[in-house]
This record gives sequence, C-alpha cells and structure tokens, in this order.
Amino acid sequence: MKMLIGGREVEASNGSVMENINPATGKVIGTVPFASPEDVEQVIQNAVEGQKEWVAIPFHKRMEILERFVQLAQQNEETIARTMAEEGGKPFAQALGEVGRVKDAFRLYMAEARTMYGKTIPLDPEPRGLGDVCFTIFEPLGVIAAICAFNFPGVLFSHKAAAALCAGNSVIIKPASDTPGATMMMTKLLLEAGVPGNTAQCITGSGSVVGDALAADPRVAGVTLTGSTRVGVHVAELCAKQLKPYSLELGGNDPFVIFDDTDVDEAVAQALGGRIANAGQICCSSKRFIVHNAIKDAFAEKLAKALSEMKLGDPLDPETKVGPVINEKAAKDIISQIERAVSEGARILYGGERQGCFVTPTVLVDVPANSSVATDEEIFGPVFPVIGFETLEEAIAISNNSCYGLSSGILTKDMKKAMAFALAVDSGACVIGSNGNYRLTQQPFNGHKMSGFGSEGTMYTLQEMVKIKTIVLKNVF
Repeated sequence: MKMLIGGREVEASNGSVMENINPATGKVIGTVPFASPEDVEQVIQNAVEGQKEWVAIPFHKRMEILERFVQLAQQNEETIARTMAEEGGKPFAQALGEVGRVKDAFRLYMAEARTMYGKTIPLDPEPRGLGDVCFTIFEPLGVIAAICAFNFPGVLFSHKAAAALCAGNSVIIKPASDTPGATMMMTKLLLEAGVPGNTAQCITGSGSVVGDALAADPRVAGVTLTGSTRVGVHVAELCAKQLKPYSLELGGNDPFVIFDDTDVDEAVAQALGGRIANAGQICCSSKRFIVHNAIKDAFAEKLAKALSEMKLGDPLDPETKVGPVINEKAAKDIISQIERAVSEGARILYGGERQGCFVTPTVLVDVPANSSVATDEEIFGPVFPVIGFETLEEAIAISNNSCYGLSSGILTKDMKKAMAFALAVDSGACVIGSNGNYRLTQQPFNGHKMSGFGSEGTMYTLQEMVKIKTIVLKNVF
C-alpha cells in the first residue's frame, strides 16, 4: 500500500515502512509507508494549491464529482469491507454495513451543502445603516487535516472528507496506523471520481510525526480528530497556539441505566446491542451497566449466558459475532483493566481471558460505584461492568460521576423517570428505550466534558469547516 500525495501513489521519502497486521491471524497483510517530516511538508504544500484548484471548480460540478465517488464506492463495497475486516478485525457483515454508510453520508453532506444559505440583515435596522444592504456568505477554511481513529475508518472518512470537500476545502487524511488500507482505497476512489490530486491526499505514519506536524502548521486551517482524550488534549494545545479551529471526538465511559420495570431478556438484548459490536471498540458504546438491584443478578447471569453462546473468531467467518481487538497491546491493556477492577472489588462472572488479540467477552459484577471502571476508566473492549443502584437519584449520580460525557441510555417503562434522567445526565446524547450506542449521520454527535469539543453530523460539521464573511453594499438605496 502506498500514500496518495499530489495525485500519485508514493512511498515515504526515506523508504520507511510499517507492517499492516491482521489481528485475527497475526499475519502481515502488507506494508504501509511511514511518512517523514519532508513528506508532511510536501502534502501541506500540495493541499494549499489543491484547495485553490477545488474551489475554482463550480459548486455544481464539485457535487457531480462527489456523486461519481459515491457510485464508485458502491461498486467497490465488498473489497473495501474485506480490507476493513482483515486489518481491523471487524466481522465482515459489520464492515460491509459500515461501507454502505459511506455513500449515504456523502449524499447527505452534499444535500446539506446545497442549502447552506447566507443571511440578509433586515434593511435599515438602525440609523447608521440607512440605505445599506448587508448580507453574509460562507467561505472554506482552506486546508483541513482529518485525523482518524482505527475503529470506524469508513464512517470517520465520510464525516471528515465529505464535509471538508462539500465546504470547498482541501483535505489531508491521516488514517490510524492499524487500519490505513480501507481509507487509502476510498481516497483513491475520490481521485478516480475527479477530485484533484492535491485536493484529497492520504498520508500514513505515526501521530507524533504526521498528526503533530499537521496540527502545528499554520497553513492547515482546521483540524478534525477522532481519537483518545489524551491525544485530543495535545492536538487542542497545538491548535490553540494559532487560534485554529478544531473538532475533537474523544473517549467515553457511557452509562446504560436499566430499571427493574424492564424485561430482563430485553435488557440483555439491548446491552449486547450496545456493546458487543466491533469487539466493544466503539466510542459511544455502553461501558457502564447501571442496573437496579432488584434485577441486577438475573441480568448479569443471562448476559453471561448470552455471551457464552456467541462465536469468537475469524472476522471473515459469517458465524463470527465477536472478532479480535485491534492489536495485542490493546488486548493486554484490557486484561490489565479487568485485573484492576477485580483488585478494587469487582468479580469476574464470565470471561476475562485473552489469546493473542482475542479477549473473551467479560461480565464484571459487584463493581463498586466509586471504582476506576465505574468512573473515569474507559475499557475499549468487550467488557460489561455491572453496577447496582436503588433510586433514580443514585443512578444519575453514578452516571455523572465520570470525566466523560459522550452518550447514555436508559430502559424503563416510566417516561417521567426516563425524561428526568435524560435532562439530568451530563452527556451529549441520551437514548430513551435503548442503549446509547446510537449515531445518525445528521444528528449532532458531540460529547460533554472530556469526551470532546465540537460536533460531527452534516449541518454541524459543515458549519465548523467554513468561515462567515459579511458583505456590505453601502448606500445602494
């Protein structure tokens, strides 16, 4: 695999590469360029010119080019999904569903871009404006750096590249080192569709070299990042030195509150739906299961039984429900977090084992409400910490006792109780009647507290990738 710089497939200028490894087999799929600072410099120079090339193309022609990309992406869905499954460990059916969301997202961004109207200030609003016409237009920011996480290469590519291009920007895409292949394929399809080679580029390498250089360079007008909170804080510091706009979608330790008026089997099904996909490596998946004491034990037992019946294995096997986590380091970290939870009072009811990059889905019970996993420690893997509660107030307090605030969910038949929770929980979203693992392309996807800054989702992302200009026609009346 090669980088896409200036419309060409290239190696790193110094010849350095990193291995792309299949986490399910441990085998090397291929190599990926490990970009040098010189490569980053070239990419930024190209992008500055590429933004001028792109914005010079009439808007309706740009939309035709992006529609051609949508058609190409649709034609190559299975190839992209297979790459996604092989390099990321995501079950193929889930990967195929994600690639299907790419074409939908691009079309929704294109539709939203067509309705980004400016505003006209009312005529003669005050004495000093008599006879003047004052109106606004939107202009592109310029060069956008899109730094992506490993877990959803298709979705993240869509929200970042589609928004940047629809708004008239050029985009430099930096995929995660563990899952670059699918992103490189989609970038290549953009060029095949007619996007200029300097306008959409894909550069691979380490975050400390590529990501930092992009965020720190004054020619890069804006940064959109999905990743860990630690990395997000670092990128925000780099951007702040230039008052550069940034959007950060970061970590979460999302609560899922389940009351005792809920059917236990339904609660288990919703818990699985909110956590097990992509081996639990989803930012807004439920990560704390706050269950009423009256049904807590029954919930945990049925959850453990359901997990024991799920096939753990090869992502390309249609029977597989749970694949590996992204790499062996991540798997070892998850086991360490489970062990820490046990040292703080939790008990393993099911799972807690590792083989290579595979982590057995794990149910933790007797989890103290003030323990690490119940507060500020996000486990990015298939782990279900079950925390008991008695009252609505207690459930709210446990939910909010975290530095994170991405999403949340609640199951209860009492709508007043559900609405009280939704208004009180400190998170960017609350799903009533299900888990919080919910994201539509058009909704604002944003976190509170240490879960991020800014919003992703059609109109919200587009607004963050443009600047407003006011034009005044003086004394025209």
